Amino acid sequence: MPVLSETEIDEFERSINARLPTLYRSLLQEVGAGKYGGHSEIYHPDEIYALFEQFFDAPEQIFQPYYPFGGDDLDQVVWVIDARTERAATIWHETVPDDWPEEEWLPYDEWRRNYLGATNGNSE
Repeated sequence: MPVLSETEIDEFERSINARLPTLYRSLLQEVGAGKYGGHSEIYHPDEIYALFEQFFDAPEQIFQPYYPFGGDDLDQVVWVIDARTERAATIWHETVPDDWPEEEWLPYDEWRRNYLGATNGNSE
C-alpha cells in the first residue's frame, strides 16, 4: 500500500477545505491507502466522498462531524472517526449515520490497537 506524503495530504485538505483527523492522517503516512490485511481497507481520501455521499442527508456531514476512513468487507463494518472527540468506531455497514452517536467510540490509540494491531507501515 503506497503511503501518502505530507504534501499529498495537505493538497487533499486544501481541496476539501478541511483538516483530516489525526488518526487518519497518521495511518495514511504510516500504513498507506488501500487493502490492509486480508479483507480490510484504508480508503484513499479521494474515494471517501463518492463512497459515502448517498448515506448522508447533507453531503458536507461526510467530513464533519464524522469521517469514514476504511472498513472490513468480511465483517461488513465501516471505520469512522469523530474528530471532535478524537475517537473512532467500528460500525456495522447498514447503520445509518444518524445512529452513529450511539456506537462504541474509543480513543484513537485504543481503537487502533483493537482493530489494526501494531501498525508500523506493514500491512501483513
